[in-house]
Amino acid sequence: MSDDTKEASKLLTVDTVSSYLLERLDELPKDMFGSDDSLSASAIMGGNVNYAFVVSSETKKVFVKQAPEFVAIFGPDGFPLSSERMEKEINVYREWKTMFQEDDDTTFLPEIYFFDKSTMTVCMEFLDGYELLDHVLVSSSLSSMPKSWSQGMGTFMGTTHAATHSSQISKEKLQFYVKEYENRPMRDIQLEFVFTKAYQESTDEQRAGLELTDEFMEQVELLKSQYNFVPTENDHNTTAPLVLCHGDLHPGSVMVDTDSGDVKVIDPEFTIYGPPGLDVGSFLSGYILGAIHQAYSNNKDAAKEIITAIQDIWDAYVQAFLHAYPGGETKPIEIETVGFAVAEVCRTALGHAGGRVWLQFPDAPDTQKSAQKAALTLVQNCLVPRHDATSAIALLQQQLQKACMLLE
Repeated sequence: MSDDTKEASKLLTVDTVSSYLLERLDELPKDMFGSDDSLSASAIMGGNVNYAFVVSSETKKVFVKQAPEFVAIFGPDGFPLSSERMEKEINVYREWKTMFQEDDDTTFLPEIYFFDKSTMTVCMEFLDGYELLDHVLVSSSLSSMPKSWSQGMGTFMGTTHAATHSSQISKEKLQFYVKEYENRPMRDIQLEFVFTKAYQESTDEQRAGLELTDEFMEQVELLKSQYNFVPTENDHNTTAPLVLCHGDLHPGSVMVDTDSGDVKVIDPEFTIYGPPGLDVGSFLSGYILGAIHQAYSNNKDAAKEIITAIQDIWDAYVQAFLHAYPGGETKPIEIETVGFAVAEVCRTALGHAGGRVWLQFPDAPDTQKSAQKAALTLVQNCLVPRHDATSAIALLQQQLQKACMLLE
């Protein structure tokens, strides 16, 4: 049997994932499934990198995710990628769990039932009743959001960043994080698709509202270097402000429950030891795009709600960060945050964010062009000026209000 055939034989399908779980009942909670249960499975669509399934009995459900040796959406002959990314995901979940009290970690993190390294498969809690936050932010019915979502995500990021900050931990811990979470294959994907292709391959028409000046591109290169920075063994000081990052913390990596007000962080396979503004900025980018989307959908009240939430998230982040790290500096993180936020907005508005729902108006092409131009104008007015603003977050909010036609 060839290596390719062996790998293919390990891949789970809708037809095999139920029997796979029944063989591992001892690794599941005792009240989950029984050996006589009839299980059904369905594929969860929408993910690009992994295979995902929900497996159900009459009363219980679990979520199963498997990392193949390639990007799932492209198939075995497409984009090769090490399946070890799943092990990174499990490791970072374990790290995060140590940073919270038991009640808190169950609020922020799904329960992991088991990780099968031989097939790079994880089985975890199925978040029944939860929705992806990116879908909520563009919902036509959005009128308000629980403040606990903003406070929860700000607290989660601020707490984990402070606990792993390079100036707060031992030299040995720093060296461990640098090595364990270098995550080069996933980092290279981000460098290519987020910071390079969007600018190289966009057309003049797509760039309407944006001027790629030398000064602008210098800022893009700065963000690339911040994202890609790996400290030496001697960089155990505040000149290397690095933290354990989720690495791809957009609202599509967060699930929310309207009834409980809880938030759950998912899919940290892009985890890196990197700049704190990466996580905060990536998360806020979805709010920026959501607000513009709502404004151009004639739902300005929803846009206002989202803009207010941005301030709530940042305030909660600062409070949690300084609570855990009283001497910490948040101003550099604020500047960094706005940079990473608008960089993600930029690549989305340029049409290089895959099938995300932001700024998509297929039945109204003129509206779509206007929304994309408004987003790119915001990028232009924030990326370079953020360094000199009294408050980079305040600058972002002001420019977002303009983009949403809430200010003259």
